[in-house]
Amino acid sequence: MSSPSGARALTTEVADAVRLREGPEAVAQTLRLVGSAGTLTLKDLARAVHLPVPVLAAMRHELEARGVLVRNAGLALSPLGQDLLAELGGPWIPAVCATCGGTGVAIPERYHEVLHALQQLWEQRPSVDVQLDQSFALPESNLRRVLFALDHGAILGKRVLFLGDDDAGSVAVALLARALGSAVTVSALDIDGRVLGYLRDAATAEGLSVDLHEHDAREPLPEDILGRFDTVLTDPPYTVPGLELFLSRALEATGSQPGSQVFLSFGHKSPDEAVQVMASIAGMGLAVTELRPGFNRYEGASVLAGTSDLYHLVTTRDATAAVHGAQQGGIYTGELRPRTRQYVCRACGASYTIGTGQRFPTIEALKAAGCAKCGAHRFDQGRGTRAG
Repeated sequence: MSSPSGARALTTEVADAVRLREGPEAVAQTLRLVGSAGTLTLKDLARAVHLPVPVLAAMRHELEARGVLVRNAGLALSPLGQDLLAELGGPWIPAVCATCGGTGVAIPERYHEVLHALQQLWEQRPSVDVQLDQSFALPESNLRRVLFALDHGAILGKRVLFLGDDDAGSVAVALLARALGSAVTVSALDIDGRVLGYLRDAATAEGLSVDLHEHDAREPLPEDILGRFDTVLTDPPYTVPGLELFLSRALEATGSQPGSQVFLSFGHKSPDEAVQVMASIAGMGLAVTELRPGFNRYEGASVLAGTSDLYHLVTTRDATAAVHGAQQGGIYTGELRPRTRQYVCRACGASYTIGTGQRFPTIEALKAAGCAKCGAHRFDQGRGTRAG
């Protein structure tokens, strides 16, 4: 068995090898979670430990190389790993609500018809545009987010705005209000005309009133939006410039009236980055009254294990936008952290570079166009590189 210092030394060694911003404790927590579950998939583990999948994959590699983790229908602890876990205090039974999935919001039976309608709508969603950092929230997350806002008095009788709405939250609000026999004014702004068409068709099919506007948040809000809303829900690009821009537009939409509510969905960040996020929020005079880690679940979004955190923000008397006028810099991940990937045609072996500034910015664009040499539409991924 390892010496009493063995577990501490190993977690530090692995954290250093991976350059883990969360430090050795994140390695220790990974061992605890795997030991408690018996086996975990990499994606489920990433959700539980709140680490990006590529970071966790690098940690897994280091732990496997040291004989701590093994593959067994998922990730499991080796005998050495179990000894190390004993030094860290041993496994435990996580106290996660099975009904709400740890979100704190269950979906009552009375809203099952609303959920069913959202599930049917979700099947008709357009393809994601990765250049806009799109990733569609699962119907259950969509409804839970709206129910969370409802429980905070931010929906019924309110003027509700969605800044970006590829998740169809505006339709969820309208469906919920109808189920409750209540009135609500709901609007949505989105840059993607496909999303707006999707929402418009859904509202028409359900006989709902949803006010839709095509708008790029990088441009100032339309005059008829300014100061009109009580509640804003937004799921912006998971970058600090994206955060500051969308929260600035949220403040403009509410007129920065004290007590207005903003429900922000944002990707989980390392401690260093989280400090910057909180500083940006506080600097705009927004109070964080609640934070629910891992609240939202998405289709895809594999880097973040398909989750994001939910912040409940309330405007104070000092609320002020950080961005005035048009946004000058980039806000999307691809703009701020350009990345390219290599793809190879399965049929003829032709190679293509996909990414920002390339002929094909996304693999979806390449598949749609087909291989220039043979016309095939199937490609295998090679290695990627990140600029900088």
